[in-house]
Amino acid sequence: MILKILLAGDGGQGIQSISDLLAQASFANGFFISQIPNYGLEQRGGVSLSFLIISDEEIAYPRFSEPNVLLIMSEQADARTKKFKNADLPTGRQDLKLDINDFVEVFKENNILKQSYNIFFLGLITKFLADKNILKTEQIFELLEKKLSKKTNWEENKKAFELSLKINK
Repeated sequence: MILKILLAGDGGQGIQSISDLLAQASFANGFFISQIPNYGLEQRGGVSLSFLIISDEEIAYPRFSEPNVLLIMSEQADARTKKFKNADLPTGRQDLKLDINDFVEVFKENNILKQSYNIFFLGLITKFLADKNILKTEQIFELLEKKLSKKTNWEENKKAFELSLKINK
């Protein structure tokens, strides 16, 4: 099993944090991990990408052009990832494609603040990986709590994470 994940957003949206938490939990469960951050010019408002591979066997080459999971958190990220969409996978599509535009109503209805969108998406990806027995939601929550519980918006992030685990996607 080789699972290729591409996370894309604007600098400061937490793309690298999401990737790091997923990598830590997967590695703790005995999986091989390849994690390549692509910071670009995100410090100046550019796109931040993370290429993450999770595998039950050694990873020979860390780059890919056909992600199984694709997260797009901004219009810039959408433009930057065009070549990765609907890649020539055996199914002709990604196993999980998450676009921020598809969740605008969910955010409004549940009063999820913009700074917690990344945690919401972390939850959706966590649920997907937990269903594949790669990690456990409790692992990600514990790592998330350790990283963010002292921040002022911890309760908001916790709410976003818990909500995402209830969403059917």
